[in-house]
Amino acid sequence: MEQKTEHYNLLIEDWIPVLWNNGEFSRVGIGEAFRKASRIRQIAASNPMDRVSIVRFLLALLYWCKGNVTDEGDAIPKDSFPADWFLKLEKNQDYFNLLGDGKRFYQDRCAERKRPSTDLIQEIPTGNNFWHFWHSTDKIDGLCPACCAMGLLRLPLFSVSGLPDLMSGINGIPPVYVLRWGGSLFDTICANWVKHMQIGDPAWLRPTIQKNQEDEPTLLTGLTLPSRRVWLHGPSGPPGTCGCCGGKETFLIQTCEFQTAGKQENDLWNDPHVVYLDETPRKSLRASDLTAARKFRMDRPWPNLFSRITQTGKFVSREKSTSILVVGFATDKAKNVDVWERTIDLLPSESIQANATSFLRHWHNEGGRLENETASILRSGAMGTSTIATIRPNIENTVSAKAQELVCGTYGWEQAAGEYCTMAHAIAKSLSPGFTTAALQRRQKIACVGPNMRLTTGLDDELSRTEEERNGRNGSVH
Repeated sequence: MEQKTEHYNLLIEDWIPVLWNNGEFSRVGIGEAFRKASRIRQIAASNPMDRVSIVRFLLALLYWCKGNVTDEGDAIPKDSFPADWFLKLEKNQDYFNLLGDGKRFYQDRCAERKRPSTDLIQEIPTGNNFWHFWHSTDKIDGLCPACCAMGLLRLPLFSVSGLPDLMSGINGIPPVYVLRWGGSLFDTICANWVKHMQIGDPAWLRPTIQKNQEDEPTLLTGLTLPSRRVWLHGPSGPPGTCGCCGGKETFLIQTCEFQTAGKQENDLWNDPHVVYLDETPRKSLRASDLTAARKFRMDRPWPNLFSRITQTGKFVSREKSTSILVVGFATDKAKNVDVWERTIDLLPSESIQANATSFLRHWHNEGGRLENETASILRSGAMGTSTIATIRPNIENTVSAKAQELVCGTYGWEQAAGEYCTMAHAIAKSLSPGFTTAALQRRQKIACVGPNMRLTTGLDDELSRTEEERNGRNGSVH
């Protein structure tokens, strides 16, 4: 479709990257995404931030156009969205113009700080920041309209505080986001379309972004409130290559106005796609900074995540298995450090053991205790941390892959703890290669380092019963 420089309307232009059920890739507009949602396998953006942002945006459109799902769920169609559900989009097309002199999508004429358009995309280096193997020049390298649109959709979810007076979004420091993930875009949207008490109005209806004044934000305010005032400048210069997606474009946008929208963080906002560790005050689960001093390790916060999921049942179906997409965005104050994703299959809540939450939390706590134990053996705190950090990522990856088996009792916690055994022996030989009595004793102590899932948990009886039940189901003989 020929791009219209003067408007570029998101309802009709092809900007959303999708993977079809037949394996083909293309881009579609908002209208086509809803019409053909059952034929679309998933959002095919290369960055997990865009997959979450686009799905939440489409979900917000559904709430805005159709409203709440009914208590009985009979409003959910079988395999496609009725066209008459989205007549509201046709009547309000002007709100979805990316360019032009009239209304613009997620943009504010009051923005006054001129910046390169690449500020919308966290992975593109700007200013004096550098990124290995990714080179760009501010205000010369530009973005295509599609990437500008996806950058705008990131603003409610993944903005961080920084100079000059930039503030984070409504969730504060970006939390870990969790969405139910279906076999098609249609299934994904329907799985996340649940009843909410207050729907409210989306932020794209407001010509000027205002500071959030709501004591308890409504659903659409929380899903769509941008953390930046942005006004895209018109395209300038000859056709070129987009600095984000690499596409050959007929026009690029090099600059924009980009400034803070004020303090939007609200502790009363209950995000439907966030796992909260504490409800009062509300504290969300966040991705760890992997580059922090003495913390370079790749284990994800899966024990706390699974613990809260199993405890609250927020994403778990009672009667059928569920897939979830987990996306974490790690930051160091104003720096964007890392983004990761993981798709997890969850069994029905009826299959989850009642004591699963206690065991998950204890496993998480034991990971920290191992550092202290190793440090005591080696008489060096730094050595203890680095030693466990060397072997822990692989172990956590192995164990977290069996998480649903752990919470259902088909894979025992003693087996999980045993994953440390082989690596602990290898580490022991490398740290104590000598043949003195002291070296051999130290090597033996290091080789025995591992999570104590029986002696110090206070859950011995529960663990014993779990092991007995599991062995009984498997027909084991002692």
